[in-house]
Amino acid sequence: MKVTMKTIFRLTFLLPLIALSLTGCKKSADSTEKRRGYSSQNITINIANEPQTLDPRKVRALTDTNLVRMFMEGLTRVDKKGKASLALAEKVSVSSDLKTYTFTLKASQWSNGDPLTSQDFAYAWKKSLSPQFNAPNANMLYVIKNAKEAKTGKLPLSLVGIETPNDKTLIVELNHPTPYFLELITHPIYFPVNRSVDRANSHWAENHTTYVGNGPFSLHDWKHHNVIDARKNERYWDKKTVQIADLKMVMVTEDTGFNMFGTRELNWDGSPFSTIPIDAIQSLKSQEKLQVAPVLATQWIRVNITQGPLRSTKLRKALAYAIDRQAIVDHIAQGNQIPATGIVPVAMGLQKEPLFKDGDLSKAQDLFGEALEELKISPDQLSSLTLMYASAERNHLMAQAIQEQWRQAFGFQIALEPVESKVFFDRVSKKNYTLSLGNWFADFNDPINFLEVFKTKDVGTNNTNWENPGYTELLETSSYCQNANERQALLRQSEQIIMNDMPVIPIFHFTMLYIQDDTLKDVVLTTMGNIDFKYAHIEKE
Repeated sequence: MKVTMKTIFRLTFLLPLIALSLTGCKKSADSTEKRRGYSSQNITINIANEPQTLDPRKVRALTDTNLVRMFMEGLTRVDKKGKASLALAEKVSVSSDLKTYTFTLKASQWSNGDPLTSQDFAYAWKKSLSPQFNAPNANMLYVIKNAKEAKTGKLPLSLVGIETPNDKTLIVELNHPTPYFLELITHPIYFPVNRSVDRANSHWAENHTTYVGNGPFSLHDWKHHNVIDARKNERYWDKKTVQIADLKMVMVTEDTGFNMFGTRELNWDGSPFSTIPIDAIQSLKSQEKLQVAPVLATQWIRVNITQGPLRSTKLRKALAYAIDRQAIVDHIAQGNQIPATGIVPVAMGLQKEPLFKDGDLSKAQDLFGEALEELKISPDQLSSLTLMYASAERNHLMAQAIQEQWRQAFGFQIALEPVESKVFFDRVSKKNYTLSLGNWFADFNDPINFLEVFKTKDVGTNNTNWENPGYTELLETSSYCQNANERQALLRQSEQIIMNDMPVIPIFHFTMLYIQDDTLKDVVLTTMGNIDFKYAHIEKE
């Protein structure tokens, strides 16, 4: 059966509203007893999928970074107010030229009882910068002096700007002043690793029996593809703040998770770990049960520009201009998302106006005709293009909508390829795709975090085979620019360049949609999509 946009939108509204199970029911003694945490500090959440890794140097997906933050911690941590505050660092001093940071560490331990030292930080960072080590976010370390040169094999690791004069002192020399550095180092790529454990067993992060962390929770049990059980870490330096004793994370489908929340077996469901079933959103809104939170993130389509006709800039732009983002937001995403005409969220203040018109069908068709003429191909030859995406209901409906919009605009139909999350990230990293539907969540609140994803074609986060020397130069120049307005102008020019070349097609800027148990208090949810249960607790009704 041919799936049209009209069919997709009708299904969105006519599927059974299973959210009705949340209304019109009195709280029975049985349901109250089933609620995890009613009489104790135990909670259960749905994380939907098996994490790819819990090694802080290797995490890439948002779910994995959030899990790692439960078990690990760095020099700074995002606090209740969403600001970077000192964590393992007792204090920090900054040189007059703003390029050298000297951190003095708190006395703390690893979960196995080993003392945590400055050498554990230096070891982890330099291991990530080793040319042979696969650390997808290693580029985030490039603000450190000689870090990039070490990663590319041009200089030895010994020349990287990291010093450990003693166990409690870590000195970091940067290439240039970086005003967001204390926020940047909240990311797992800057976490320490127990160097003795890592040297003895490089697979320590794959099993709960060998996992060693230093965060507010310890990894108690990990039944792969089923459940992760975290317990309060009694060796955590700030354990007095942690009230949750048992944090259970199940891996179930969005429908199962939603039903479990309805029967009070979950305390949290939805973003940032899982998604709310689309057919439940309108009902939840009407009941005022749906929570909507802002987040600095963009849904987009990566384009592998070396794949056949996609080498044509005009074709890439035609595909981008033909998408009706507002329709996708209104009828599929349904969470007050903002149609995106750039890769940087508009909340970051970089865009003064849209970089192109949403759903500009006329311009799209003109560019499409010019592209076919230059490529000397017919529309039928574009049917070999495939849009790959991680399997999920929302992704599937979004991919179907884009497929149908392109069919109506240009007369050809791309293939859709849903794959498991692990397969998706593996293929994207190997550039084994033509088009891939994905996203990017901010690691820190600065436009550079989105723009540097595509700085050069060799950056581990790019995966499009695209680079533009002018784009790279503008980003490099912005790194040394001390005037905030001038820096913004350089970054604005950079975003215009990438939209002119269109190696990535923006769809919308996210919001987070979730439902939360009324008794669960003080969960920290940041605009970077980070969730923190360090301060959370269950409050009796």
